[in-house]
Amino acid sequence: MLMFQQILEHGEIAKEQRDNISFSKHYDAVILGGGTAGSIAAIYLAKKGRHVLIVEKQNFLGGVHSGAMFHYYQGSTGGIYETYDARIEQQKKQYRLPDVFGSHPLIRMYVYEQELEDTNCQISFDSALTGVYTDGRTIAGIQYLTPFGLKEVSADYFIDASAEAALCRMAGSAKKNGREFDGLSQPFSNVRQFFEKDTCRINFDNIDAGYVRQERAEEYASHIIASLNNPVYSTWKKGQITMGMSPLLGIREGFAINGIRLLRMDQVIQNQETAEPLFYSSANIDNHVKDMAFESQTLCDWVVGLSMWSTLVSVPIDKEVMIPKALDNVIAAGRILSLDHDMASHTRMMRDCQKSGEAAATVVEEALCLELPLQDVPYQALKERLTQTGCLSWQNHYVLKDNPPPEREQIPYFDLTTEQIRKGLLSDSPGLAMLAAWKLRITEALKSWLSQDNINLQVNSALVLALFEDDSGLAILIETAQRRDCYLPQTSKSYNSLRGISAVYALGRLHNAKVSEPLLHMLQQNETFINDSVHFDKFIGHMQDYRFQYVSHLVRALLTIADYHPDLHRCIYQEVEEIVLAPQFTVSCTLKSNPDCLHDMTGSLRNYIQWRKNKGERKL
Repeated sequence: MLMFQQILEHGEIAKEQRDNISFSKHYDAVILGGGTAGSIAAIYLAKKGRHVLIVEKQNFLGGVHSGAMFHYYQGSTGGIYETYDARIEQQKKQYRLPDVFGSHPLIRMYVYEQELEDTNCQISFDSALTGVYTDGRTIAGIQYLTPFGLKEVSADYFIDASAEAALCRMAGSAKKNGREFDGLSQPFSNVRQFFEKDTCRINFDNIDAGYVRQERAEEYASHIIASLNNPVYSTWKKGQITMGMSPLLGIREGFAINGIRLLRMDQVIQNQETAEPLFYSSANIDNHVKDMAFESQTLCDWVVGLSMWSTLVSVPIDKEVMIPKALDNVIAAGRILSLDHDMASHTRMMRDCQKSGEAAATVVEEALCLELPLQDVPYQALKERLTQTGCLSWQNHYVLKDNPPPEREQIPYFDLTTEQIRKGLLSDSPGLAMLAAWKLRITEALKSWLSQDNINLQVNSALVLALFEDDSGLAILIETAQRRDCYLPQTSKSYNSLRGISAVYALGRLHNAKVSEPLLHMLQQNETFINDSVHFDKFIGHMQDYRFQYVSHLVRALLTIADYHPDLHRCIYQEVEEIVLAPQFTVSCTLKSNPDCLHDMTGSLRNYIQWRKNKGERKL
């Protein structure tokens, strides 16, 4: 007897025991999703002679890579995907098609289907998973809806490459990823495709259009309509002819599997690595939020304290973050791996999704040969296969790599000496040196630099000390915050944090009771912030962005102080609420690449205060 499981309208899992199930067909592997990861997995297994089924919601293969974003952003090189990329470039020359920015989406769709011709792979387009049959720790089969009705099939192994962990969700082995405060993930993008008259090529642009809980159908649909009406897209642009919008929203994060192991950002920063990588993902911690004050301490340390947003990080991915801990015959591929919310903004680039598809298929192929549960497949065999194709390459593991603004040279990262750290802290690009000082805990050297006659050295030393909760630089940080220092370091290509905002955040990290009074005074003066002289960039593109950054980080810092000091808790919360809950109080901000459209953040800030209040009271 099997257990039939479905997801109901509000996300609950319905279970029903069924017997005498007759599946219409059996496969070696069923792949849920023929997108960026799933198409590569399917090609790999089909080329090995395996009987494969792809269940795909769209009517084409390749997912976002075919239907939205045509070029790569970050990710590591190597693997079988490069063979098909080369084939796409070769075939592009044979057809009279407009040039595109990146690889041609129509040719990618064609090449992928061409690769699966004359194989034992069946593709079910316009199809959606409707149920799973479980038998203890295995999935025995699935039910899916096609244009021709419901079908039920079985398989030895399953690859969940559905972008929203649909298979694992139905089997009860996935959860919604998102930040702790409100469960929201990153802003989504809506991609416009257009023809450039001057270059005679197809291009695309995308703006961050808001937050969406994509598992809610009505909310998802309404956000599509709202984002299409955004002034960025509705305003005529010279030399461009809009061809249409992508059939896929640019969702950066959603559901993720409950893996054997959860990969956390703090582990990555501390180089707590796996000894058995299948591939290395490569990117910056590419979180698109403007409400950074609502994110985790780890992420704020990285982005606000150190201004390391664009710094590239290589991360080893092993099968323990790809396999659900409660299932023996399922492996995940794409952006649904077992990652915390912070790491979800990193391991999601198209190259790395393709590599995850190859890695997942390699594990399945070896498991089919050995007739083993996926987690029991020996690493040595996987290592040999993946190294041979280039999917696993030690050259991709650089650990950290500077990703600077175009006007400065790249800084090599290595084990820095104290003198090298000092020179880095003196510079306009101090992030890597600050990180080294933080990791090495060179407390005495940092304290000695606080009295040096150089503001960069003083403030950067005080910031690093604050990150390991040493308040020796407290006076420097208070003064930097109070003058709202608009100095912008050049550590990152973009998303550097203004020094005054970094100081406010650091004061919260110190949670010293003496700081509450000057921070409250700053918050009371928040309406005057828009009179400051500020240089706009991608992160702060509007005066309301600037004001919101200060207000939100002031609130975060004050509430942190309150939570550490029970005698001040009620007083601080009361004074913060008098300001933020006042009827006339409002805050707003823009989203990335969309500087002319303000989003009201008043409700979010008020909800954050209530959430922190409830959380603090539980601790007290």
